[in-house]
Amino acid sequence: MANKKRNGFFDELADQGEKRARRKAKSKVKKIHIATKVIAVLCLAVGLALGAVVCLAMSKKDHFTLKGETRVSIDAGTTYTYEEQGVEAICFGRDVSNKLNVEVSEGITTDANGNYVIPAEEGVYTITYTVDCLKFGENAPNGVIKRIRVFTVAASEDDGRGEEVTP
Repeated sequence: MANKKRNGFFDELADQGEKRARRKAKSKVKKIHIATKVIAVLCLAVGLALGAVVCLAMSKKDHFTLKGETRVSIDAGTTYTYEEQGVEAICFGRDVSNKLNVEVSEGITTDANGNYVIPAEEGVYTITYTVDCLKFGENAPNGVIKRIRVFTVAASEDDGRGEEVTP
């Protein structure tokens, strides 16, 4: 029984201490002058606005573009070798082209020089580029931004201009 009384006594002291701390905290908040509160809110608003302006200025010239042709048409039956033109990726004023990820569609291979070899069979083949950075990568506000180079392999159509028809 002695332990129960002691524990109850200490618990009561702890509760009283907590109550005193809460009262002090409330009184401190009440003691802050209204002008101080207004100035604090204004400083926060100005800081946010300046941060937004600086962020926009830093990212004004950002872009993620393909160099060279974006669409290439190839006659079926012809193997086409594409020498990589690359992309240019600028994120918050820094060149992040070295953080490039490249995915190729099935059928595309690379030769000994690192060039892409597009197969001769009819179809649409793609090379998809993504870059790992805040503005264009996985965490971008609009999701991952991709740039796609499209190779269309199709049978050529004869328009009939080369042949003369006699009645």
